[in-house]
Amino acid sequence: MSAYPDSDSKSYGFAWAAALVLIVGYVLGLLIFPPSFEAPKGEASEMMIFIGRFHPILLHLPVGALGLLVVMELACLTRAGEEKFGAAALLTLVIGSAGAVMAVFAGIMLSREGGYISGNFSLHQTLALIATAGILLALIIRIMAMGQGGGDLLHAYRAVFFLSFGIMATGAHFGGNMSHGNKFLTEHAPEPLKSQMIGFEKWMLSFVEKPKENAPEAIPAPAPATVPASAPTVATTATPVPASTPPPAPSANGGDKLVFEHVILPIFNAKCNKCHNEDKAKGDLRMDSFEMVMKGGENPGNIVPGKPDDSLSIQRIILPADDDEHMPPDGKEQLTPAEIAAIRYWIQAGASATQKLSEAQFPAEAKEALPK
Repeated sequence: MSAYPDSDSKSYGFAWAAALVLIVGYVLGLLIFPPSFEAPKGEASEMMIFIGRFHPILLHLPVGALGLLVVMELACLTRAGEEKFGAAALLTLVIGSAGAVMAVFAGIMLSREGGYISGNFSLHQTLALIATAGILLALIIRIMAMGQGGGDLLHAYRAVFFLSFGIMATGAHFGGNMSHGNKFLTEHAPEPLKSQMIGFEKWMLSFVEKPKENAPEAIPAPAPATVPASAPTVATTATPVPASTPPPAPSANGGDKLVFEHVILPIFNAKCNKCHNEDKAKGDLRMDSFEMVMKGGENPGNIVPGKPDDSLSIQRIILPADDDEHMPPDGKEQLTPAEIAAIRYWIQAGASATQKLSEAQFPAEAKEALPK
């Protein structure tokens, strides 16, 4: 006995046509715009970036439609439910499939803007591609099941659909990590669940991220040179070596502006903190306070006082713009030469939180970055 009346047969033709268009479009689209997991080598066109920036909007269509379909499919588990909601479920599946295809290509175009090379991005893109292919396969199986009225095909369809939706949800989670930081979902989770979620994330990321190399052990400083025993003794007591002079205490004038607070931090706020703040800390790095700047992130040496060339922040800033380690990422507002010069001076002068602006001796090239 067919689960659908013959009067609904015309809708299958429309569904087959829609499925064919979506599958052909998906395959051709991937050939024309192949997904990349590396930093783009060339600049994307204005139109590509324009379309790509619709990705955050378009992705809600398949998530919403397919989330609704999960509920509908649960209602369709019985024959009566399938006869009542089957046609609506098919229409919802077509809409969700179309939304998934559009969201995937908008996401690929958005990635051409640059700055998306993390493990979260790799998983987000990979799982989205797999999930979309699975949703399209599920669409084909459902149309066949509705045409033949076969219960076994419907069971196969639901297995493929639920699996694909789970993959899509997991990929969406890693996309959320890109936007809000790795701790956004787990930070306030109950402890038993929290540890499981973090463990699952680390397990998934282990497939796409290279293992972190242990930092080389620090080479101990050589011991002070001793006078050879054969050397003639000039005096019975050695002349004491003067201790290093401590840095001068900051001026008591509390009205003076501070270099970090009034020069360096505003630069970080404008150019770095969209991705390195309390709510979103890419690479576990925050740049929104002196303590967080000095603490650094997953890679050590964010700021090395007195050594700007050894400071990771400076190294990343001065890399070529097309280097995948360059910061800020390609497509984001870049630091000006004056701002870079100001940060270099601050680090060279000791990277202090209390240095007074009135006592600082910024180079001429940093003048434009100083408060007026």
